[in-house]
Amino acid sequence: MVEGLRHIDLDDPEWGKVKLLVAVPRPEESWGSLAPLRGTSWGDQIAVVPGEDLSHALHGWATPLMRSIGIKPEDHARKIPGGERWCPQRNDCLLSSEKCHPSPDVPDCYEPPGLTMQQSLLVTTVVLAWREGRYVLVVDGPEFSLS
Repeated sequence: MVEGLRHIDLDDPEWGKVKLLVAVPRPEESWGSLAPLRGTSWGDQIAVVPGEDLSHALHGWATPLMRSIGIKPEDHARKIPGGERWCPQRNDCLLSSEKCHPSPDVPDCYEPPGLTMQQSLLVTTVVLAWREGRYVLVVDGPEFSLS
């Protein structure tokens, strides 16, 4: 697990079980640990939500958060351009298959192409969260607490 990312599982009466991976913001950087992905096609698929919406969800009302998030995790994975999706190791890997891209069946060893090591680790974390059905979030603004 990457430091500065928090798994949160909500049980909402309307939405059921909602699984989140939330970047814990820093005073100087709202994207926290996910900051290296900002401005990339991967970062474009991370939902930026108002702090108030996450606060409501943490207190039992997930509807505003779910409206802010929009699409399902697997739909974010499909929006990554083709050349940035496929693991560059797929032709030499023992586990290689047609599933070596962000998908519900992506293997744990998935690595994205063309990124720095730090970005690659973050993208792999995001892709595996999507595989679990987790919404990956950056929180914009105050009014929530992860303590």
